[in-house]
Amino acid sequence: MQTEILARLPLRTIARFKSVCKTWKSTIESAYFRRLFLSLHQNSSSSSSSSWSLLYGEEELIGFYGCKTWDLPKSPASLIPPPFKRYHIGDCYYWDSSGGLVLIIDESDNAYCYAYVGNPVLQQWVKIPPPPTHLTGDSRYVFGLVTRLDEDGVVLSFKMVRIAPSSHPTTNDYLFSVLLYSSDTGVWTSKVILSPKYITNIYNLNLNGTIYFGCLGVTGVLAAHDFYSKSDQFRFVKLPDYPDYNKDYKRTLTTSGGFVMYVRTLAKKEETVLKIWRLNNDDDDTWHLLWEVGFPMIIGNYAPLAMHPFDIGTVYLWSQRDHHWVSCNLEKQDYKILGDSSNDGHQECFIDQPLCKKRLDHIWYRRSSDSEEDLNFTVYSFCTLVVPRWMESVPRPPQAEMMNTTSLLLTLDNDEE
Repeated sequence: MQTEILARLPLRTIARFKSVCKTWKSTIESAYFRRLFLSLHQNSSSSSSSSWSLLYGEEELIGFYGCKTWDLPKSPASLIPPPFKRYHIGDCYYWDSSGGLVLIIDESDNAYCYAYVGNPVLQQWVKIPPPPTHLTGDSRYVFGLVTRLDEDGVVLSFKMVRIAPSSHPTTNDYLFSVLLYSSDTGVWTSKVILSPKYITNIYNLNLNGTIYFGCLGVTGVLAAHDFYSKSDQFRFVKLPDYPDYNKDYKRTLTTSGGFVMYVRTLAKKEETVLKIWRLNNDDDDTWHLLWEVGFPMIIGNYAPLAMHPFDIGTVYLWSQRDHHWVSCNLEKQDYKILGDSSNDGHQECFIDQPLCKKRLDHIWYRRSSDSEEDLNFTVYSFCTLVVPRWMESVPRPPQAEMMNTTSLLLTLDNDEE
């Protein structure tokens, strides 16, 4: 009976109950209890019951919190210590996130480049040592973070990816050399990935251990690589509407429900038309058109920013004319305007309105380009930071140093002095 009662509480409360006694701690940390909790909270995939944030760089554009699963008082991105996001501690800053974990880079030491991977909700952090100098030379360029999850969405391991000095993205030799730090082994290894295409200005999206390169020297193509695989080849995926260069289209690449999603909007006289494709998880890398719907919104351009990370039927748009967020329910084909203090059932919503206006207007502002076609086929991607479905500790690499947020900040302060 105690187990059934505990499993119905929010995770933030359950985490505190682990310290009541050894019996409760053992019960809560068991696989049975975790599966019971997840089964009772399986509706946490709905759009109004998941805590997540959408970031542009280190800046939070919008955040949702207050869901029953965690009962967090703030959005996930706000739990990352402000110094990490605002460059207040030397050269330490937020870099990437995957599976609910966050990657923090510390470049305050000119001789080394340390990193920290952690769970901002649990305030747990693992210190990642710099690679051996014989592997890196002078390069300290960090590329991203990937994770491996189990069937319940619990993080089993993570890998930090860095670019080796011999293969900066602007190289002409079509070899992409990377360095990988694995939480399973606690050591750095090198890997060379072959690319038949010339890779230039890179931004990325990660999902299930795979990083998708969203901006290449070849327009309308994604490059992808699973960093948990033994493959030494890039996959290349053609975007579903390429080469449609309609200058009025707004496009974004995002993730939802465990898939890579491609969203496009077109403002017409009486409605905004949404088309959404899903990249199938198969060997063919084919796209499936999931939605093609029209919303009779106020006249104006609406740019797609993201889909709900778990609810494949919810998409979020930005009004370029009225400067507000819109949440669209694709199944019901209705929408609502989100505000700074809007309530969505048990959900709270935070929007940094001045930041959104400043950043998003700049992103979709037309600029001069040598190639008019390339300019009209621009695809953007934003970083989604989600709260883990379970309070599992951050995977600890062998001999790695574990710390909480308070001790991490003190360490960084002392290093700066």
